[in-house]
Amino acid sequence: MTETLSRTELILKLIVEQYLLDGLPVSSKAIAENKALSVSSATVRNTMVLLEQQGLIRSPHTSAGRIPTTSGIRLFIDKMLQLQPLSDSWAAEIKKRLVPQLPVSLLCQQAGQLLANLTGCVAIISAPKASGREVRQIDLVRLASDRLLLVVIDEDGDILHRVLQCEQSIDSATLSKVLCLLNAALSGGQWQDGIARLGNLLRSETGLAQALLQKVLGQLSLDEFMQHQPLIFGQHQLLLTPDYQQNPALQQVVQMLEHPAGLMQLLELVTNDNQPKLILGKESGFVELSQLSVIAQSYQQQPHRFIALLGPRRMNYARLVPLVESCAAQLNLNLNRPN
Repeated sequence: MTETLSRTELILKLIVEQYLLDGLPVSSKAIAENKALSVSSATVRNTMVLLEQQGLIRSPHTSAGRIPTTSGIRLFIDKMLQLQPLSDSWAAEIKKRLVPQLPVSLLCQQAGQLLANLTGCVAIISAPKASGREVRQIDLVRLASDRLLLVVIDEDGDILHRVLQCEQSIDSATLSKVLCLLNAALSGGQWQDGIARLGNLLRSETGLAQALLQKVLGQLSLDEFMQHQPLIFGQHQLLLTPDYQQNPALQQVVQMLEHPAGLMQLLELVTNDNQPKLILGKESGFVELSQLSVIAQSYQQQPHRFIALLGPRRMNYARLVPLVESCAAQLNLNLNRPN
């Protein structure tokens, strides 16, 4: 790698690597002492002046040290970044946690939690059900005279089970009638279409049957809404990051994660192929993310699903990009397995 870089590029590479390692301004003396160079501190200082004029590094204070700008890190990533092989321990965790027997929703949850735990960053997973889903089975199981268990299974094997607490005892005739209506409205059809049909049926019923259908409709509608929301893990870890504990912009990031529609649109746009994407700071177009970076990767195109890591601009890209790629590959393998 070093043989293909000019001296100016090599000095920039060393500055970025040291900054990503400790987050501190890098001095010309520290660069000159690097064995990859055979130049004086004066030569390094002159080169650093040139790099600063090009907007690739800057001085954060009156310190003699320099830190890379977003443009400097971008040039480093595009031309100089050497990805590291995925560690054996991380590879083992991926195979252990992301097993093919898991239904889609649980698989996505496992992937998000795994990425957050391994990296200390925020993990973002696109909605588990990015398109319409089909209801394969629905049932109501009596738990007590006034309590029922609603069970709905979709085509991916994901199971919704909710306890319905009723205001009065449900007799067997009403239970059988409601179950027939649910199967007529939902079984074998799209979840959203079934909700609409169930709403129409509900208006023609009265009394206990109507009340029970209303409870079921509420649970189905809530689950459908949740299935179309992104999964976000590790927000609290962002709060603990030393770089941002005293940064008032952090609160804006947390608020953005609570209402992530704009961020999800960006991630969906950039993950339009199978290559990992790195978005640095202001490149995102969001002021809230000016001090953060995103690593994003599609793991399925039809329907379009992706994963992303959101963390400090000072990420260890060499380790984390292969991790995101490996998680995406495992998810893709599991989701495309033969039924």
